[in-house]
Amino acid sequence: MVLNAKFLWVQKILKDKKPNCDAMRKNGAEIVPVYSGSQTLVDAVSECMRYWVSNCDTTHMAVGSTVGPNIFIKICAWSTAQISRELIVQLKEEFGGVPKKLKLINCVGGGSSAAGFWNEFIDYNKSQVELVGVEAGGPKNSKLHAAPLTFGSKIGILHGAAQYVIQDKDGQIGETSSISAGLDYPGISPLHCFLKDTKRARYTSASDEEALQAYKLVSKLEDLSPSLEPSHAFAEAIKIAPKLSKDTIICVNSCGDAKKDKAIITKRLGFFR
Repeated sequence: MVLNAKFLWVQKILKDKKPNCDAMRKNGAEIVPVYSGSQTLVDAVSECMRYWVSNCDTTHMAVGSTVGPNIFIKICAWSTAQISRELIVQLKEEFGGVPKKLKLINCVGGGSSAAGFWNEFIDYNKSQVELVGVEAGGPKNSKLHAAPLTFGSKIGILHGAAQYVIQDKDGQIGETSSISAGLDYPGISPLHCFLKDTKRARYTSASDEEALQAYKLVSKLEDLSPSLEPSHAFAEAIKIAPKLSKDTIICVNSCGDAKKDKAIITKRLGFFR
């Protein structure tokens, strides 16, 4: 069975994400530019939902993050849960089991990769397995960010779900800023709101500059070239590692390849590894 696929992406980032676009088109997908709003992730999701509602007899919506109405969050979280199952296998191979002191660090935008990375570990005692989510703190000297959990945003409604969301005093969705298009979202999955409220997970943020420096260090020292999304998580790992005991294990989910961010990284750092 062959399904026709349309991907709605904001026009502003299509040029920077050319490798992604080329791969999608190679596999037969159509990419529809989105010109509305601030041309960030929130606008792409909004247009996707508008298209689906207008064409629901012939179209099914797939959201690549744990955002939106309940069922779409469940579908995405269920599919990404395989990440944590694979991690458990790797931990057993490397350490003989789940370490007694383990920190699982993941970037958080909408929250899909973190939901998958943490899924099998949520029921572990947090004294053994700490879940750390790293949001996009935005430019260092700017008030704009994409970190509603870190900076205490209030509950609001976005894309059919109640969540902590960046908003103005009238409840209108606020402007965001991040070097990483995948993290540049004003809300956060209700799953992560629950994990924050129950204190099962800890949330913090990394600035654009910290993410770039993390990319610079990781790509130099490791056989790895993380995209700007996981570079935020690596920034937190680099920050806390010197303070930890030698028997504490840190696992960072490198959930994206830097090839898709080559243009941005080259422009900001003057090189690409």
